Amino acid sequence: MLMKTPLARSLDWNLLRVFHVIVEERSISKAANTLNRTQPAVSTALKRLEEQLGTQLVVRNATTFRLTDNGRLLHRECSEVFNTIGHIPSLIAETTESLAGTLSLTMASHMVSNLIDEALALFHERHPNVSVDITLLTSASVIEQVLNRSINFGVCLAVRPVPGVDYLQLYREHFGFFCGPRHRFFGRRDLTLADLQGESAVTLRLFAASEVIQAITAMYRHANMAMPFAGISDNLEEIRRMIIAGLGIGAMPIHVMQRDVRDGLLWQLPPYQRPTPIDVYLVSNQKAQLGRIESAFMGLVQEIVKAKPIEERTYPRQPSSP
Repeated sequence: MLMKTPLARSLDWNLLRVFHVIVEERSISKAANTLNRTQPAVSTALKRLEEQLGTQLVVRNATTFRLTDNGRLLHRECSEVFNTIGHIPSLIAETTESLAGTLSLTMASHMVSNLIDEALALFHERHPNVSVDITLLTSASVIEQVLNRSINFGVCLAVRPVPGVDYLQLYREHFGFFCGPRHRFFGRRDLTLADLQGESAVTLRLFAASEVIQAITAMYRHANMAMPFAGISDNLEEIRRMIIAGLGIGAMPIHVMQRDVRDGLLWQLPPYQRPTPIDVYLVSNQKAQLGRIESAFMGLVQEIVKAKPIEERTYPRQPSSP
């Protein structure tokens, strides 16, 4: 730990709050506006905190703002503390016998599964006084926010477990290559993977920390597609748009795209056998203190998952050629 017990007792927690805001705003002046303080006061608070901890936390000049290793460590701990404090009002409010309030659910885009739909439907039937607020982020951002406890749980793609996070496998989907009506491969059934060599491609933005993105990128490399990519986006819906527009071939969840294939908007390309599997999880922070609404939803999802073997939670059931 960065702080020893005696220091924890004597440390001014207001300094930690100032430091947290400085990092979130990435600016002394912006932090001063947020905190309604003067810039000199904020700078002094940061200096006092560094003196008390005996380490530099921030490296900054006219063109640079970055955290030191200890600064990053402290920021993660501060985020966890202040996010926990932020959950206190909702925890206190959930004291009535009947659940009422808001279920905040953070998900990656294009999470298409009967399991998720069933969970939301049953949850609404059981708790009609609870509203649902769904936020879309990248899978990497969902994991990051779970780790720093900005959120207690979320739904996202994952390949390898991250320490400190619990994983409940919801379902497994398979990614395949697709092209749009403007592409010369559209409608052809005589193609092999070798035909994709050198073709333009579109993909999700590359996040170095995302094992999922690395797994999908490996598909493009295996097919020897052209680099750099002709289009990138954080959102699968925008990748779909670029594929249909003819910017290039893209990897998408096969079962999600089946309706577009039927409607003549997309065409599936090789490989048809052994497509890339990616698992979707309900991820949660191991230290999270769930409120009654969150606990009720988590318990319901666990019930549904337990009742269905993974074979019934795999999409598509039998991947095959178009």
